[in-house]
Formats: sequence, C-alpha cells, structure tokens
Amino acid sequence: MVFIIHKGGYHLAFYKTTQIARMIGVHPNTIRFYEQMQLLPPIPRESNGYRIFNDYHLLQLRFLRTAFRAEIISNKLRQEVFEIVKISATNEIDAALKATKMYSKHLEEEKTKAEEAIHIVLNMLENSNEVTNPIAYHKRAEVARILGITIDVLRDWERNGLLVVPRMENGYRVYGYKEMNRLKIIRTLRNAHYSRMSILRMLKKIDQGNCNIREVIDTPSEEEDIVCAADRYITALSMAQADVLEMIEILGEMRGLNED
Repeated sequence: MVFIIHKGGYHLAFYKTTQIARMIGVHPNTIRFYEQMQLLPPIPRESNGYRIFNDYHLLQLRFLRTAFRAEIISNKLRQEVFEIVKISATNEIDAALKATKMYSKHLEEEKTKAEEAIHIVLNMLENSNEVTNPIAYHKRAEVARILGITIDVLRDWERNGLLVVPRMENGYRVYGYKEMNRLKIIRTLRNAHYSRMSILRMLKKIDQGNCNIREVIDTPSEEEDIVCAADRYITALSMAQADVLEMIEILGEMRGLNED
C-alpha cells in the first residue's frame, strides 16, 4: 500500500486488487466484475497493467455492498438500487443522495403495500363464509379477465397447488364464490411480491383455521430450506430501510473526500 499527499493535506491510500478485495471481504474476481458492470469509478492502471484503487473506490465498494445487502426485494427495487450505485460511481454525490432518498420512500411504500395486502386478506377472511355473489364461472379466460391477470398466470397458480378447481360432471371447471375469493387473496399477495411458497403456506394455515396471516407469512417453516423461507418480505424491507441510512452516511463520507 502506497500513500501520497492529497490536496488539503489528506493522505490518500492506494491499494492493489487483492488488498481492496480483502478489505471488503470478497474475491478479487468480484471486484473485476463490479468494474465490468460499471459499478466502480474509473480505475487507473500501472505501467504493468495492475489496477490501482484509492479511498474513493473503497467507499464506493462499501456503498454498493450495503446497497445490495437486501436480497429479498422486488425486481423493480433491485433495479433502482443498481441505478443508484451506478450514479455514485460517476461521483455524482448529490444525484446519488437524491436517488437514495427516493429509494427509501419506495421501500416505505412497498412496506405499506404489503401491510395493506394483509389487511385486505383479513377482511376477506372475516366474510369468507358469506356468499354475496353466487355466480360461477367456467372459463379461465373469463376468470383471468375479472382478476386482471393472464390465463398463463392463472394456470400457473393452479399447477402449483394454490387453487384446486372443482369440476362439473361434464368436466367443466367451476370457479364459484369460494374459488374467486381464494384467487383474490392470491392475487393480492402476489401483487405484494410474496412467493408462491409463502402464499401456499398461508393458504394451508387458513384451511387449518389459523388466520394469523402476518405470523404465517413472516415465519419460515422448519420443514422449508432457507431459500424457500427467505421471502419474509416485510422483515426484509425493514432491513433494507436500515441499509439506506448506512448508504446515506457513506455518501457523506464520499462528499467529504471530494471536498478535501
């Protein structure tokens, strides 16, 4: 590691790829991948081709590792984080800070959406035995249109065991009030980004008479592996919100480094 005098009397450290990778806790190839994805500021090279990293690169690596720490967020939010990291890599601190605060707002909105979905489900369950619409539907296309989904999505839900559709003697499907109500629950939770496994677990608990929806969704079953249980969405969103605070602190350090 080499030091030079930076403007303002600040000592700026320089690092090799292996050194900075060790400091962040990743493999050197991961650092090279970040560079390829344009998630790091331009990296100068020595005459022998070796990369030279400085403290700003180190802060950017801390920033992106913090930003990507939340694994269980929607694809839309994940893409938003990716764009924020790319902005900070260009040294546009004000723009990155603005985007990070907007991301925080979207996390809160997503959390509210998930909470709202649970309340909707609970309200539907309270009236689950009251048949207010005796109309039955027989075609997937019609049911899909009413729910605002595609036929393929409906078929996927049925194929994955989220819904068992009774049939008439002639073989036609019957989507009655019970089936439509169940489909509305599924649709609501899928819109809130719950996985099929999480929804199936919830529906099984409902069928068994357990209506504590939050506990069912947010608690992994002992029989499930960590991947299947990892979609405890509300908890993940709260953790992502905590990460945002750390991201803002790191952006402040970046600003200070630029001002020295």
